[in-house]
Amino acid sequence: MGHRTMGRSVVSFAGVVLALAGAASVALGQDYGFDWVTIGDVGNDPYPGDGQGNMAGRGGVGYEYRIGRYEVTTGQWLEFVNTFSTQSDDFTYFARPDFWGAKTDWDYQGPGRRYILRTDVDTPELMPVGGISWREAAMFCNWLHNGKSSALSAIEDGAYDTATFTTNGDGTFNDQRTHHADARYWIPTLDEWIKAAHYDPDRYGGGEGGWWDYPISSDEPPVYGVPGEGQANAGFELDNYAQWTIPLGAYEDVLSPWGLRDAAGAAMEWTEEVPFPDHPQDRLLDGSYAGENSYNAERSDRASWPGAGNPPHSGGSYDGLRVAGLIPSPITSAPVVWYFVLSGRGRRRR
Repeated sequence: MGHRTMGRSVVSFAGVVLALAGAASVALGQDYGFDWVTIGDVGNDPYPGDGQGNMAGRGGVGYEYRIGRYEVTTGQWLEFVNTFSTQSDDFTYFARPDFWGAKTDWDYQGPGRRYILRTDVDTPELMPVGGISWREAAMFCNWLHNGKSSALSAIEDGAYDTATFTTNGDGTFNDQRTHHADARYWIPTLDEWIKAAHYDPDRYGGGEGGWWDYPISSDEPPVYGVPGEGQANAGFELDNYAQWTIPLGAYEDVLSPWGLRDAAGAAMEWTEEVPFPDHPQDRLLDGSYAGENSYNAERSDRASWPGAGNPPHSGGSYDGLRVAGLIPSPITSAPVVWYFVLSGRGRRRR
């Protein structure tokens, strides 16, 4: 009897160990298919500004963080949209972008609406996503934080409390300004974004950090054109907005100092920055976007550009997201050690 009780105890304890390990895995953060880049050089010198002092003092970050090598792809956003758009007719148009590689699934029979990948383009799952609001970007981060749960509560809080997402009659908003301190994923701060796009820890040789004017590790603007001819899909237009069908990562050798792709071109990228803190109407975006004219694209891609503002509840057709996140810590092996100790499997045989 005692032996059987001990056996149950061991099994029960093993279950607890596995549960703790699973919980720790969620708590520490998942990759979720993102190609993450770790941004180090903690306490780097901020951007010195251009000749007019624009953006001087920005971009210094006193902690390690990680950020997506790519913007959120169509495949990643599609999973998010379909998780909620099919739950109710009230969610038919939930977080639907203006530009992406998906389309309505007209064969779908059920509540709300389901979307599927386009079949008329190559690698539609890698097409950029443009035309999402800041609030939708925040809900995406909440969803990641909550383990991609399909419960509505998963998009209501986690990184940002959506109960604060209200707009006043004069156009100002009351949205939570920055992500929760314990958020695992979030919309990058402006400082995080420009550091990842423009700062090089080895700009002037090993360990001598500095700044590049453009997010392609260069002081010269990108050559705008299709892959094989240019370095970014901004600065030119194709028929039927076909520049948005160029997949993320198509400009294979064009990287920021940390290895980010498409920091020039694709979508403009949301940040947490509020340009007018005393009268908040907008959130800032940085970078150029697919199809932007070459003059504006070159300006938008400079480190000295202060960004463009859009209301968090609406945004624009070219607005997208590159997710930032915490650095996961190794899961402790202590529960496994205690399992072997208490089960007796760690005892030396006589």
